[in-house]
Amino acid sequence: MPATQPFALIADLQRLNQQLVELPCPACGGHDPHLIWRRDRYFLTVNLSSCRACGLVYLARGLQGEAQDRFYAHFYPRLMKQPPDAHSVWNYRMIAGYRHSEISAVIGPIDSVLDIGAGLGFFLDACRGHGCGQYLGLEPGGPQREHAVHTLGLGGHVLDRGLDEGTVLPFRPRLITLFHVLEHLEDPGKALQRAAALIDPEGWLVIEVPDIRAPWRGLGLHQVHVSHRSYFCEATLTALLQRNGFGVHRTVREPHGIYEGNLRMYARPGFQARQASPLSPPSPSALAELKAHVLRHIRPWSLRNGYPRSAIRLCKLSMKGH
Repeated sequence: MPATQPFALIADLQRLNQQLVELPCPACGGHDPHLIWRRDRYFLTVNLSSCRACGLVYLARGLQGEAQDRFYAHFYPRLMKQPPDAHSVWNYRMIAGYRHSEISAVIGPIDSVLDIGAGLGFFLDACRGHGCGQYLGLEPGGPQREHAVHTLGLGGHVLDRGLDEGTVLPFRPRLITLFHVLEHLEDPGKALQRAAALIDPEGWLVIEVPDIRAPWRGLGLHQVHVSHRSYFCEATLTALLQRNGFGVHRTVREPHGIYEGNLRMYARPGFQARQASPLSPPSPSALAELKAHVLRHIRPWSLRNGYPRSAIRLCKLSMKGH
């Protein structure tokens, strides 16, 4: 539902808020949330919570079905400014080069890759530029895919789809990447299972997510938004990987650069679920400590990254119209 009149975006977000529904924990399916914070940066009542069964921080209210599809088709590209301006494009290109360098240093030359949520296509472009012979991206977002396919000339190497049971590849990738994708997914465990079925048995899975346990005061309230279903840390992401066919090989924390509190995890396939440690519900004191950590970082009334800044930004976006 594109905005066509001044402040239509704000009115549409208010209607979207009425369509939010109760959600289970994306990691364990539990329905026992410990509330941390109610409203996200778009003023939507998402009920950011920690799961009393497994400890994952997640949105206990959010989008499903057609409401979710409409959000990603009409709201998300506009709220996230896709496609980005020229300055941001150069930043994306530098990040892609940095990622390629960091990953190659761990796993060796990248000769085949599947980039799930390929975005603007810069990582695939970097792989191509370094001689990767087999490369494929999955990107359901229209503006992002348009940039990858036409501006970067990746053509049929970027497909209009996400990862699901129907995903069939022309090769078994030695590397599968999910850069800030897993936190968006309704069922991240199922996505990991599908990745485990597609990957080369000797391959690598590289995931990046925001680390909810890291220092992220510079992000503040902007860390919390309706499109992020899960908020992982090393422990919860490790547990999810182990329950879905992967063993963790290396963990890298980056406090600055790609994302404030960026967590990159390198995993290998073949880890059997029976080897995974059983879920251990967090203690009340652990839940309280985690909540206190998140609340210290949200800083809701900060002029830099709190509700005042969010309100100004939404008004500016709404006034632009589409």
